Amino acid sequence: MLIIGNTTSGCVLNSFLIYTLGMTNNPVYSIIIPHHNIPLLLDRCLSSIPQREDVQIIVVDDCSSEKYCNQLHKLERKFNYIEFIFSKECVGGGQARNIGLEHAFGKYVIFADADDFFNYCVDSVLNEYKDKEFDIAYFKGNSLDTNSYLPSNRVAHLNNYIDLYCSGKDKYADKLRYLFGEPWCKIIKRELIVVNNIKYDETKIHNDTTFAYLIGFYARYILVDKRALYCVTTRQDSVSRIISNDRVLSRISVFGRAELFFKKNDIKVPLYTHYVQLVRLLVYGKLFLFRECVKILSDLGYSKLEICFKIVKTFVLIITKRI
Repeated sequence: MLIIGNTTSGCVLNSFLIYTLGMTNNPVYSIIIPHHNIPLLLDRCLSSIPQREDVQIIVVDDCSSEKYCNQLHKLERKFNYIEFIFSKECVGGGQARNIGLEHAFGKYVIFADADDFFNYCVDSVLNEYKDKEFDIAYFKGNSLDTNSYLPSNRVAHLNNYIDLYCSGKDKYADKLRYLFGEPWCKIIKRELIVVNNIKYDETKIHNDTTFAYLIGFYARYILVDKRALYCVTTRQDSVSRIISNDRVLSRISVFGRAELFFKKNDIKVPLYTHYVQLVRLLVYGKLFLFRECVKILSDLGYSKLEICFKIVKTFVLIITKRI
């Protein structure tokens, strides 16, 4: 266990730094899992990962509430080959992954969320890919409701990117490289991340977007695998489903910066997420928040004429069901 931070809140036994690092000296893979307040689901996730000498597993607890402390420390004992890092400050999912990266030393990195789990093919995938050379391997996934285990469609767009590439319609893998924004369903060479100093944003939402398109941009050699390596679950209380004004502003900022990066580097991938958000704000009459979002784009260097044109274009695409 490693404890980081300056306060005494959360699931920390005392105020000292404690190291009981584990287990794997020369791993091929480092699996990084941020966690906050869902120890039962974390147990399910960790149970889905095979215990192997070539796999380093890092759980970064993002200052979970004290009521979950006993459960978390039970998980430490149950999975005594796993490295647990306890943050004494709430840093968010993006920074939690960055902390995990600082402690990873595998050749390849895999990210998972604590409420998801790996499918049965994970062991064979790890065996197959450990001797291959690549920058990123992209995989399909599946999605289920976390309680009922009924299918959902949360990964349909990602699987579509895989199918487009395999069919030859996405010849240069641009959709994979730049729109496959989620952190999971990938195996990434750690050197690619370190050499290019790529980090997760510390925003409250979409903290994985910039990381995803930057690794796609710098990757020279990618692989694509149609197996569903990973199961994404849906929960009503998931952070990704919470809508608030500051999250809307974060979305506008993240995708506004992404569009500018695409323009600068002549990446021909359409990006509408931030404009769809602006259309929704207008439709629902949230004019004050709309003006704040427009100001963010203006501060990034967008002209008001460009913003208006993109909003109108996006509205037309929405009503004609082309996005």
